Amino acid sequence: RMRKAGKKGRLINTASTQARQGFIYTPHYAASKFGVIGITQSLAIELAKTGITVNAFCPGIIGTDMWAYNDAAWGKLLGDYKPGELMAEWVEGIPMGRAGTPEDVAGLVTFLASDDAAYITGQTVNVDGGLFMS
Repeated sequence: RMRKAGKKGRLINTASTQARQGFIYTPHYAASKFGVIGITQSLAIELAKTGITVNAFCPGIIGTDMWAYNDAAWGKLLGDYKPGELMAEWVEGIPMGRAGTPEDVAGLVTFLASDDAAYITGQTVNVDGGLFMS
């Protein structure tokens, strides 16, 4: 629609740190998130001359209801974890030493949607406190 209207714009796709490295029990999820990176790069090339940029972001462990669910569900799959224990273990592996916040993700998305990112396309940016560096 943007292309047909002759408008410049921003497409921003949501991937996951599982687009950087798969994890046990979720190959289907990892495959879909790896696919997000592929479609981001392909569309970025296709749309580059139109002024439409296409980028993606990979949120890591973010303090949201989804991660509270992951802590409980994965805690049962991976052992006898009490609520919060598995999440704490995961967070220990983050170089910045904390889970991210929704505001951490929103800051990146706001930048990618802005005119300041007009010359950035085909990129996938991790928002994960340094968990995956690529």
